[in-house]
Amino acid sequence: MTTRTAALEAYKKAIKEQYEIEKLGKYSSFLIAPSRAKLRQLCEERLKESIEKEDKISFNLVFGFEYEAGNRFKLQNQTDKFRPIETFLKGETDLTDIETINIAALLVDYKLRPFRIFATKQKGIETVEELTKVEDDKNVEKRNHIVIPTPKLDEKNNWKKKIGIGVLSVAGLFSAGYTAKDLIIEDKECMQWQVDHYEYVECNSKTTEEFLEIPLEPADENKAKLKKIEVNEHTTFFVNDKPVVWYAKVNGKPEFFNTHGFHPITGKPLKPITKYMINKWVKNK
Repeated sequence: MTTRTAALEAYKKAIKEQYEIEKLGKYSSFLIAPSRAKLRQLCEERLKESIEKEDKISFNLVFGFEYEAGNRFKLQNQTDKFRPIETFLKGETDLTDIETINIAALLVDYKLRPFRIFATKQKGIETVEELTKVEDDKNVEKRNHIVIPTPKLDEKNNWKKKIGIGVLSVAGLFSAGYTAKDLIIEDKECMQWQVDHYEYVECNSKTTEEFLEIPLEPADENKAKLKKIEVNEHTTFFVNDKPVVWYAKVNGKPEFFNTHGFHPITGKPLKPITKYMINKWVKNK
């Protein structure tokens, strides 16, 4: 799998995860049971709200005309072009056209769009604009990182002062709104599934699981909470009758996780545990 292909697959996976969030949000009526007509209407709403020129460019490339608030009837004649996005969000088909994927990202309001911006993020660069700054100004890191100078001290009698300065420096970072997690993520802006959990890694890292290359993904604090877990008949599967364990089948057998989302290797949506699954795969194994 090439780097570009892996990045594109990660992009589509991230869009689907955002879809799971957005279909419970402001535009849930358009997304819970998406249809071509509903997605067309949602597209109009998103474009009215969007200030991103990239969204207008993607729209023009897919539909063949520039978006304007007054041309809704022109868009209505192209409702069928939302069919591939509808079936993609429902998990029935895949998308291969990058601009159509970008429109899917717009519909679910996935922030790292279009694909080229997502791809630069995977390489450890925040945005295309930041990439330009890096090329134009080799000292950009001085503006984007806090540098706390440490004065040179007499080695003989000032070891306590050195410790004090170090403590004050760290305290200064935390008082400025940084946390330990923020500092880790700043250095490692990607993450990768490793056996049973996500690890924050540098964006040029690679690892393998059973000889399958696992693509890097943009660091996502919420997604990083996903963990594969072992279950048995004593595991708590429900709290107040709501499932707290999720699963997806791999090679015909379920793998269990601590929260909802997508299987980190196969990309399949995780399903909430049921009593039937517990009886079949936990109590009788």
